[in-house]
Amino acid sequence: MTRSSGNTTTTFSRHLNALVGEWERGKLHRRSLFRAAAALGVSAPALAMLLGRAATPQASAAALRALQDDPAAGVMGGTLRVATIGEPPHLDEHQSTAEIIAVIGFCAYEGLFTYDEQYGAIPELVGDYTVSDDGLTHTMPLRQGVMFHNGEPLTAADAIASVERWGRISGVGKRLMEKTTELAQVDDHTIEFRLSEPYGTILIALAHNTQACTIHPKSILDAAGDEPMTNPEQYIGTGPYRLVEWQRDAAMRFERFADYQSAAEEPMGYGGKKYAYADAIEFIPVPDEAARVAGLQAGDYHLGLDIGNDQYTVLQDFPGVVAEILPATNWDVFFLNWKSPMMENLAMRQAVQAAFDHLPMLQSGRGGDEFIRLDPGLMMTQTPWHSTAGEEHYNVNDPELAKAKLAEAGYDGTPLRFMTTQEYSYMYGEAIVAQQQLEAVGITVDLQVMDWATVLERRAKPEEWEMFGTGHGFVPDPSQISYVGQMNQYPGWWSSESSLELAAQLLAEGEFDTRMPIFEQIQTAHYTEIPAIKIGDSSNVSFRSDKVGGWNSQFERGVKFWNLWLNEG
Repeated sequence: MTRSSGNTTTTFSRHLNALVGEWERGKLHRRSLFRAAAALGVSAPALAMLLGRAATPQASAAALRALQDDPAAGVMGGTLRVATIGEPPHLDEHQSTAEIIAVIGFCAYEGLFTYDEQYGAIPELVGDYTVSDDGLTHTMPLRQGVMFHNGEPLTAADAIASVERWGRISGVGKRLMEKTTELAQVDDHTIEFRLSEPYGTILIALAHNTQACTIHPKSILDAAGDEPMTNPEQYIGTGPYRLVEWQRDAAMRFERFADYQSAAEEPMGYGGKKYAYADAIEFIPVPDEAARVAGLQAGDYHLGLDIGNDQYTVLQDFPGVVAEILPATNWDVFFLNWKSPMMENLAMRQAVQAAFDHLPMLQSGRGGDEFIRLDPGLMMTQTPWHSTAGEEHYNVNDPELAKAKLAEAGYDGTPLRFMTTQEYSYMYGEAIVAQQQLEAVGITVDLQVMDWATVLERRAKPEEWEMFGTGHGFVPDPSQISYVGQMNQYPGWWSSESSLELAAQLLAEGEFDTRMPIFEQIQTAHYTEIPAIKIGDSSNVSFRSDKVGGWNSQFERGVKFWNLWLNEG
């Protein structure tokens, strides 16, 4: 009996591997894969569970990706456990561009608009949308029946209070509100932007999901004012999950919101139908990368975020783990503080720019050549905005020029305070090499290593630093580059009058053919005025359990936690 069972299992594995192999070679379409699996008596969810046990890791990952293309194929239940690099300082989206706030808040908060599959702006909490012929009046009826997590219905007063608060705090919001003569309540469920002049990027601004214009109850915002909300009871949104518990240094737990109302019947990029398959999502702070890796291997976590690319070879064939190299979407960058007496000097900024050899920094931070790309563009190559303008000042790598510029600047050996963190391994890896290169040309570096939450806090204080490193995520529009759309607002405080005027033009115009030459001038100014130093592009790796279903190929602006499910049997 045992031998017969073993032979049956071996035969099943052989058939399953052959089936998936045909799909990988393009001989089967996704639907054909599922039909053939059904002929073996295997349903779509069961296929996902069995693959990890019976197929090779490569075949498992390939077929799982095929299954996960269909967000309607999920199963309800379970707790999705996500290991993060640490805790956010708060969950107040209006206050910060920090990725960790956006990532965690994404499942609980929604805005008036979001992105479709092609990163066009589509309504989320807005229903129909109209704009006047002169481009000055934007009328936005809200979807009715939408509820907040505290049981209050969404009204125009909530939307207006949220937009106005975001508009006082966010650089992107301030730009929009400067052009808004009135944000009017037409009725209980309709708001209207009345502009002083056309503002071509209004919908992109409202769709942006980092320091996003998330919508909250007016009652919560009136009590909070413009200071960061730090009480978890204030974190009320309209999203498919609601925060139910925050145990500091232990976990943030979100549970499915029973009264959630999707914007459509089908998923549409980051909008449309949101299934909320998992009963709960737990974000567990695990600052030590080795612990995140070990927890993923042990099955303690379903997703491991911000795991360095050097772990790819460790995890790519590890049983039960899917490791997938993603297309390049990030670029790493050092910001220079124009309000610092040292860095307000252009010759000093030129010295820092000339000192850097970017390739070894990228290799130290991001890994081998399959993960990195030297490119001067501030917009990714997969967007129509990619440009090489200013490339003659990219990756200068001229130590003698750096020394000459130091002399021109009158540099006296004052330490350059450089903030970094070990919580993001790529930031620390790049900072160590950068320190060596700066010291090689005669710059004294005070490398200050701290947790990421402290970097976020201190970078807002211009008296405390000269340089800090970070990564810039994918953005669909150049107005969303943090220090372009928020010029003179984002830490570093790029403030030349000519560039501020170009940024204003970029935000005001609506046509690509008009905006592209403006953006190329801004990118050129980036390299000649030096508010920041782009290091290069990088690919990340998605590390997840093979029990996770619903993984989506559109990942650039965040993980769609609401459409993930667990195949745990």
